[in-house]
Amino acid sequence: MYGIPKDLDLSPVVGEFATQVMVGQFDLQFTFGDVNFAIQSPVNLFRGGTLIAHWEEGQWPDPGFYEIMNTEVVRCRVVNDRRIVIEFTNGIEMHLEDSSDQYESMQIGFKGNPSSWII
Repeated sequence: MYGIPKDLDLSPVVGEFATQVMVGQFDLQFTFGDVNFAIQSPVNLFRGGTLIAHWEEGQWPDPGFYEIMNTEVVRCRVVNDRRIVIEFTNGIEMHLEDSSDQYESMQIGFKGNPSSWII
């Protein structure tokens, strides 16, 4: 909805891992260390450029999402105002997209900060 800000610092995600992927009716949630993500837009996992898992609202995530649990993040980058890519030690890339101009696509919260980034 608002686009991903260029000054969004996701460096605290690097070196962290998620122990759970939580599925809501309208969102996918996960936490890397002190950073919480709630995603309402499609999430894709790629390995070597090949799509290995997909999630979207109203569906159960593909089994490939198990492969990101307990796997360390090696890089997290804001590609542009529509995409965040999180890279893991096992070669998987998670692509998070701001896919809507009308509705919120994700919220990113940092522990100790009462406000979240609304994207």
